[in-house]
Amino acid sequence: MITSGKSKNNPLSPGTNKIRPIQFQPQELNIKLRPGALYKFKMFYKPADDFPLDVYYLMDSSYTMRKHIRELQKQAEFVYKELGRFTNNVQFGVGSFVEKPDFPFADPNMQYVYSFQNHLSLTKNINEFKKVIEKSTSGSNYDLPEAGLDGLMQVMACEKELGWRSEARRIIILCTDAPYHSAGDGKMVGAGKPNDMQCHLNESNYYNHSLLQDYPSVSQLYKMASNGNFKIIFAALSNVKKEYEKLAKHILGSSYAELKKQSNIVQIIKTAYQESLRYMMIKYQWPPYIQLTMQPDCSKMDSCEMRHKQALTIDAQLKVKECPENKKDFMQNLELGPVTGGLEDKLKINLEIDCQCECETNAGITNSPLCSNSGTHRCGICECNEDRYGNVCQCNGTITSKTELDKCKQHNNDTSFCSGKGTCVCGKCICDSGFSGNYCEFDDNSCERREDKLCSGHGRCTLGMCHCSSEWIGDDCSCTVNTIKCYPPFSKEICSGNGDCVCGECVCRKSNGKSLFLGSFCDDCEECADKRCKELEDYVDCNYWNNKTYCDQQQEFNQTFNTEVQMLDKSEINNRTWPTAKWCYKKLTNGTSIVFMHYYDKNDQKLQVIIQKELEEESKAKIWIAVGTAICTVLLIGLLTVIAWKVIMDKMDEREYNNFMQKAQEAGFDVAENPIYQPAAISFSNPTFDPVRQ
Repeated sequence: MITSGKSKNNPLSPGTNKIRPIQFQPQELNIKLRPGALYKFKMFYKPADDFPLDVYYLMDSSYTMRKHIRELQKQAEFVYKELGRFTNNVQFGVGSFVEKPDFPFADPNMQYVYSFQNHLSLTKNINEFKKVIEKSTSGSNYDLPEAGLDGLMQVMACEKELGWRSEARRIIILCTDAPYHSAGDGKMVGAGKPNDMQCHLNESNYYNHSLLQDYPSVSQLYKMASNGNFKIIFAALSNVKKEYEKLAKHILGSSYAELKKQSNIVQIIKTAYQESLRYMMIKYQWPPYIQLTMQPDCSKMDSCEMRHKQALTIDAQLKVKECPENKKDFMQNLELGPVTGGLEDKLKINLEIDCQCECETNAGITNSPLCSNSGTHRCGICECNEDRYGNVCQCNGTITSKTELDKCKQHNNDTSFCSGKGTCVCGKCICDSGFSGNYCEFDDNSCERREDKLCSGHGRCTLGMCHCSSEWIGDDCSCTVNTIKCYPPFSKEICSGNGDCVCGECVCRKSNGKSLFLGSFCDDCEECADKRCKELEDYVDCNYWNNKTYCDQQQEFNQTFNTEVQMLDKSEINNRTWPTAKWCYKKLTNGTSIVFMHYYDKNDQKLQVIIQKELEEESKAKIWIAVGTAICTVLLIGLLTVIAWKVIMDKMDEREYNNFMQKAQEAGFDVAENPIYQPAAISFSNPTFDPVRQ
């Protein structure tokens, strides 16, 4: 639950002489928030022009610092004018320190020594400022460390005495060339009491408790600087840089600036003021169970940089992480605001932590039907009667009843209920997430995996087994019954009619253990090429005369496979190798042919179709070859027919003659010449012819 009541949200304004400026917005929020919920709001910050500025110069009056003091004397008016460029409402004050006036740190009888003196309270009179600096004298001490922290504490503690304005930015510049004494060192001079962080100036403006109280601790200085919104600049020579840099890190709003031998005190004061305007830091101290996040994170030093005369917008989120243990802490009055000297603008947050339901104050409904008529229903929860238990008081007995608990053991000698993986309720196991079974004995993460996915990502593991989703089978649900991927592109036959679809892949038919068909769709064989070409030629013809987008939209070519079509020159095709591609020809009515090739890319799962841009024309020589081949074929067939006829007739005559001779022999006939037969040729001899006489 998140509610926001009336708030105070006056807009940013520069203010007037009578009306103080508003530099931080909003001023008050009333929030009711439950743990875990976020409340988002915006904050705005803009420094007002001519905002009051109080600058107190705390000098090390030891002899070694006289050069820097003289430089400040010369440039006092220049400092005033430089700061007047930023604001017309400046006050200056001057104080100095040396050391606690007693042995072993100093000899008060022989040396001009004091712990702290206020020479000039904060004033706008620059002439007074110049006179005080001109009259300042130098002191001395024996040891190297000095009482700078004594002076710093008094400058912050004596707000009224020094004239610090509550509405002004407050800057303290501690200028020194030596390290400092801190808490514990005062015991050397008998100052054993802890510093009380109070103002102790006498009528002469000297610190009169220097020999009674110890030096302040760093934590005390932190508290005073934080509460009073002081910005402290430790302007020290480089020989003590490490000491004061470390000190500045432990005091909120403090920094170190190097004081050079050729005095740069004017630049240090000017830079200190500019830095107070350049960065803004928000301070708050809230209980650990309340969390505030900001963008930008202004809780860190130097994270929120300001731009000249522009408002800084901060997006904030408030979150209560958990309920406080004590109910009195349910109401919180929180504050946060910029850490800028003198800026009193704060955001007050009145937070009510919603940790108690209103229903908790009611008695509830006794023996409510929502609690099986056996318990009191309060705040949505059942408080069961003594003889009942369960979420809705549905169980008889008590939660520790042995009879009921034994029902949740798989074996009598089990030492745990529900296999240690569940809760026994009413004699039944309510298994923890990831376990199933009557006794939670099955691990629902133990089923077979494929690619590190339980049940291949296609099922649910229950009772130690994969229960597959529709269209999936197998022990690990890795086998699909969907056959869509077994159809070749532009084909209506599963696996080209030459195989079976198993788990979404084609398994080609075999003979005597040898595959008769190859390829992703069993379409690679001696007799398959023409069939596949025939299936693709219409799609190729469409792509040749149109484009792929148009052809893919046609109903007759509607298919689920990805197809990539390339139109290449004949030279491009011939200059490349196509190891698995099959060549095809689509003959056109004008006698030309579209030449194309195809292959299936397993990696991309795409049908690749390469179409030759040039049509293939049949030459005249090829035509005569075809005609001559046809004529020769006809003549050859005729000749073979005559020869076959002759052979058949001779065989028939021979068979008839042999049959006749067999029958004649069986009848007892002799074979003799026909007496009336006359031969075709007759020879006659001349008796009077004598060849010898010739």
